Amino acid sequence: MRLLRAGFKYMNTPSSRTLVQNPAVLPWAISIGAVALMTVALTFEGRIWWCKQGDAAIYINDAWSTHTSQHFLDPYSFTHILHGVMFFWVAALIFAKLSANWRFFITVLAEAGWEILENSNFIIEKYRENTASLDYFGDSIANSIGDVLCCSAGFWIAWKLGRWKSLAFFVVVEIVLLLWVRDSLVLNIIMLMYPFDGLKHWQMGG
Repeated sequence: MRLLRAGFKYMNTPSSRTLVQNPAVLPWAISIGAVALMTVALTFEGRIWWCKQGDAAIYINDAWSTHTSQHFLDPYSFTHILHGVMFFWVAALIFAKLSANWRFFITVLAEAGWEILENSNFIIEKYRENTASLDYFGDSIANSIGDVLCCSAGFWIAWKLGRWKSLAFFVVVEIVLLLWVRDSLVLNIIMLMYPFDGLKHWQMGG
């Protein structure tokens, strides 16, 4: 009975009434919950909150330094914007009947799930073995949160641009990343799944 009374009490709070009166708020609320659960999972995985070296910079510009993936943003944040673009396409294809807000929740959930998987020992070792990221030892929790936010931004950029303009946006960002840091989302996927020594040598500046 005590739990039942607590439930009725919650149902009469302003926050619960907002969810009932405005269902569009619900996907956003549980998206925040998904990020919170990701944070808890990463903590249990042993991820650190911030760079061990104590540098307080929010953004790190060097894609190949030991600071990469340890701060809130870095050049690889742009690949996570492209995650959002890709998830927009996939969600539009598979979940065409859902509203944009619910597709956004699916995107956040998928990205949060990837962040947990990406920071598992199996994927970390894959990065170290197959790519030029020889010193990679996983993301900080702050960086993972930044990655989810970048993915979220990518989703809404794609939603605003539409299918074909978002494809052009994707290609342009990929080219910029290849010229800038010798890496990109597509190249990252290729190297994880089927590494090429020639590409790895080129990425390392050879």
